[in-house]
Amino acid sequence: MTFPVLQSVLDSDALAVEVARRYGLSGAVRCRLISRGMNDIYDVRNGAHRYALKCARAGKCSDAEYGYEQDLVMHLARGGLVVPTPVLQKDGTSFFTLPAPEGPRQIVLMRWLDGIPCTKAMTIDDARRLGVFLARLHEVSEKFNHPVHRSLNSEAKIRARLPSLIEMVGDDRDMLVFLQRAAAATHARIESLDHRILPRGATHGDFQYANIMTQADGGLAVFDFSDCGEDFLARDLASFFWRADFDGVGEKLNGPFVAGYESRRPLSPAEKAALPLFRASRHLLITASFAHYVNRIGPIPGFDGSLRYYLSMIRLHCAQAGLA
Repeated sequence: MTFPVLQSVLDSDALAVEVARRYGLSGAVRCRLISRGMNDIYDVRNGAHRYALKCARAGKCSDAEYGYEQDLVMHLARGGLVVPTPVLQKDGTSFFTLPAPEGPRQIVLMRWLDGIPCTKAMTIDDARRLGVFLARLHEVSEKFNHPVHRSLNSEAKIRARLPSLIEMVGDDRDMLVFLQRAAAATHARIESLDHRILPRGATHGDFQYANIMTQADGGLAVFDFSDCGEDFLARDLASFFWRADFDGVGEKLNGPFVAGYESRRPLSPAEKAALPLFRASRHLLITASFAHYVNRIGPIPGFDGSLRYYLSMIRLHCAQAGLA
C-alpha cells in the first residue's frame, strides 16, 4: 500500500522526456522546477526556445474545465492580450493529464512571458493602467462562448473551506461565531443579487497585481488563469482590492484602479453598490483557502503564527459591506 500523498512533485527529468515526446521537440529538453504552490511551475528549455510548464494540483477541476481555461487564454490572445498561450501538442490538444499518487494532474506547456511582476510599490498611474487592462480583458472575454460551464462558485468554496479556518481559530468563541455569521450573510447577499442588472461573463478570477507583469516594451501581460470562470464581472475587481488591502496600499491604489477600469468600461450603479460585498467575500475566501490548503502547500505567511491580521481584515471589510 502506498502511503497517502496530498501533493507530489513530478520528476523534472521525466517531464522533460514526456514533453519532448508529446510536443515533438528535437534536441535536448531541460526542465527545472521553479515554483511550488497551488500549481507547480517548471522552466522548460529547448535550444533557443523557452516555455513555462504548469502542473495543476489533483482535484482542482475536471479535464473539461481545464480545457475551458486553455480555450479562454487562447481567445484572449487572439483578442490582442499578452497571456501565457498554451503550446499545442502534436495531436492539436492544449494540455495533457498524468497520473500522480494523489490523483490525475493536468499539465500545460505555455508561452514564456518575460517581464517584471507588478508589486505594491506601483504608482497611482500604474494602478490606473491595470484597471484599464482588466476592463479590456472583460471586453474581449465578452465574446467568449464555451460548451463547458465553469463557474467560480466562490460561496460554495467558502462553505467548504471555512471549517479549516475555524479549526485554526481555536477557542476564540467570538471569532468563531463571527466567521460563521459572516459566511452565511455573504452567501445570502450574493445569492440575492439580480443577475439581470449585474453583468456576468468569463472572468480571470485572480486579477491581483502579483499575476501581472510589465514587459520590456511597457505593455502589460497577465498570467495564472487557474481560477478563471463565469462570475459577475465586477467581482474580478475584488481580487485587486484584496491584494492591495493585504499589502497595506488599498487606500492608495484601489480608487485609481477602479477609475482606470471605468475609463474603459463604466460600472453600473448596481455594480458599484456590490463592490464592498465582493471585497468582503474575497477576504473571507482567501483566508479560508489559505487555512484549507496549509497541509498541502505549506503555511502562507501569517498561518505559521497569529491569524490576527487576516481576521482583522475580514472584520473590517465585512463591516464596511454591512455584513457585521
